[in-house]
Amino acid sequence: MAPPRVVVFAALPPLVLGLRRAFIAAIGLAELVLGSLFYLRPQLAFGLLGRPVLDPVIGRQYGLFLVSVALMYAILASDPVRYRRLIWVAIAQRVAEFGGAVSDWRAGALSASSFILVAGTEVGLVVLLACCAAGGASRRTERVDRAPLDVWLARALNAFGGLQLFWALLSTICVQLGARLLGWKLHDAYTTQQQGFALMVIGLTSLFAGSDVHRNRALIWVPICSQALGIANAVYELRSGTITLTIAIVQWAIEGVIITTLLSLAAPEREFDRRTPTVSPLV
Repeated sequence: MAPPRVVVFAALPPLVLGLRRAFIAAIGLAELVLGSLFYLRPQLAFGLLGRPVLDPVIGRQYGLFLVSVALMYAILASDPVRYRRLIWVAIAQRVAEFGGAVSDWRAGALSASSFILVAGTEVGLVVLLACCAAGGASRRTERVDRAPLDVWLARALNAFGGLQLFWALLSTICVQLGARLLGWKLHDAYTTQQQGFALMVIGLTSLFAGSDVHRNRALIWVPICSQALGIANAVYELRSGTITLTIAIVQWAIEGVIITTLLSLAAPEREFDRRTPTVSPLV
């Protein structure tokens, strides 16, 4: 029998909870719109930033990663108390975006007016997200029975999250090294850095899911979404002639294995739940 553990449940007035959900959902919607623009209308997306389209492939990849980031926000908005610690992942993203804006401004790649707008927005979002992370939870001791493969699912999520953070590091701080490892000529350092921030969110979300796979099971759809979109995008890039068939096959194989592994390890819980109550309060 599983040992007792602390479980958090909502203890917020409905209006406050509703406002938190709406605020977080609005951020997610903005990420989804931005990602769609970068993938479908790159000229418009880069034009809004006052930047030329230097590398369409990186722009499309960035757009797809933002879709996965938007999914994280959607899951967080569905229950901001249950996933309240995930808010710190969103705060980390905003802080990283602020740091990127400072770096671009100091390098002369961002005008003073644009820097003030971006920096002010990110600081405001950090403050509001920190307010959402504070309070609003009560504690209750309950007994939780885990699915048999939860340990392996946690390991898979942690490994995937660590890999995404590694690529995030290579996309933000060690950009030249990342380009050499991939054999890719760096044309757009700005978008590559932005892509790194999105990879950071996906990686941290995966690690958060792996920290408690029973409670955070819905979050496995974030890494699965990122890999599924990668498979679909490889089809587009292959037809566009930007990648070879060999590269596409390797990408499909790797991402297909990741998706299959996560789904296979998560699926047994459905059968397990029919036999054993997932959560039962202690008496």
